[in-house]
Amino acid sequence: MTITEDRRAVPPGVGTSTKNPAAAEAVFHEATLRLLAPLRAMEGGVVADVGPGAGSATVALARLVGDRGRVYAVDLDPAMLDATMAAARRAGVADQVRPIQHDLEDGPPPLPEPVDGVWSSACVHHTRDWDAAVRGLAGLLRPGGVLCLAEGGLPTRCLPWDAGVGRPGLEVRLDEAHNRWFTEWFAARPGARRTRHWGEIMADAGLVDVTSHNALVDVPAPVPDDVRAVVLDELAARVGRATGFLDADDAAAWARLLDPADPAWLGRRTDLVLLTARTAHWGRSPARMTPQG
Repeated sequence: MTITEDRRAVPPGVGTSTKNPAAAEAVFHEATLRLLAPLRAMEGGVVADVGPGAGSATVALARLVGDRGRVYAVDLDPAMLDATMAAARRAGVADQVRPIQHDLEDGPPPLPEPVDGVWSSACVHHTRDWDAAVRGLAGLLRPGGVLCLAEGGLPTRCLPWDAGVGRPGLEVRLDEAHNRWFTEWFAARPGARRTRHWGEIMADAGLVDVTSHNALVDVPAPVPDDVRAVVLDELAARVGRATGFLDADDAAAWARLLDPADPAWLGRRTDLVLLTARTAHWGRSPARMTPQG
């Protein structure tokens, strides 16, 4: 069931970060499960996944809530909702999933009922006003419900400090260039507001017991083929976004490292790793006071 059929174009800067989000989600799946654990989704529960990507977290939540539960999958991009529903069908949990096409810039998702938990990964930071978006998501919760936002963490490291091509420190400089790209993209949009720490935003939205936790992703060399493919895809996507902020020498180095026809292609190397940490911030909607009698 699709509640909203408006098939608007996805704005630039929003959407998946790589060409194969399902492959990336598979590599990071165990970390995702650790990060969403504070939701404590259980049999018969009702939860929302805002920005479900290719649907791996939606499927995990649907399995937790079982046949009597519901998962509302909310995304601006109809292609991502289609991918999520396809994943749900393959997993045999499509009956529990309700897709909703919605842009958080238009306010909180139009869910037909309060929910026990809201999960959102790498989505809210795309909005112009993080405070407004978090307030809207917190307002979807039942008393005692949990909002869990997977946002931020540590920069990903995949290469040695000296990659053998270009100057040493190539990946560190890519981080800096990518940050400049995102900062310019974010600030250039009308109505964009300066941001704050997620914990402060969640507390100001009325949530209590606000805290955060991290999930380490550590795949040492030599990485398996599926991880190698994701590393190459992620690096290519980051270089593509940051191209205008890289100097000529670094751009040339990345062009060689990402070119399968070049002897320096990263796909041939045995020293690639995948090392990062992802962070989730969560808080609880206050429970209603029990009347005294």
